[in-house]
Amino acid sequence: MEYRGAEYAIVEGIGLHMWKWSALVGGAVMTGQAQSKQAAIVAAEKAIDRALALKKVRLVPPERSD
Repeated sequence: MEYRGAEYAIVEGIGLHMWKWSALVGGAVMTGQAQSKQAAIVAAEKAIDRALALKKVRLVPPERSD
């Protein structure tokens, strides 16, 4: 699947009510697990949002001395 330009996958785990997710953002792999498929999707998308937020850099123009 894809979210905000990042690939992620959701797979059913071996245990009862176990879903695993993994996401690839900027070459870094993040993983986790949840108790439902929907919760795993939400967790993966939140992890992607956090990773992308860290990459935002605000450029501040230098002060002009006239």
